[in-house]
Amino acid sequence: MTALAYLGGVLNYMWPGRKSQAGSNAPVEVAEEKDLPAGQGKVVPYRDGSAIVIHTSGGLVAFSAVCTHLGCIVKWNAAKQEIECPCHGAVFDTKGNVVSGPPPKPLPPLKVGVRNGKIYLGA
Repeated sequence: MTALAYLGGVLNYMWPGRKSQAGSNAPVEVAEEKDLPAGQGKVVPYRDGSAIVIHTSGGLVAFSAVCTHLGCIVKWNAAKQEIECPCHGAVFDTKGNVVSGPPPKPLPPLKVGVRNGKIYLGA
């Protein structure tokens, strides 16, 4: 029974649950601009899944946080300034391009914008 509980936790991490905003085309507020300083990134819930928002030297960028290899959720590595997939060691740059690892294609980009100090996706 303990193994099943552990497996459930691992699967929940790799494939997070659906969000209630599915089907809506309206921009979605995902963070406060002040909470994402330059050089930082974070994974946020977005519509049917997750997105990763990164504050680069050129401004904000956002991508689907679902790795294009097996669908694991990627993470931001601030020390290396790159997006990494914890499942199979894939690495993506700040443009979503595959740098190394098994993913067959880049991370899909998302529209990102700021209004009144809040970060929106789908803006």
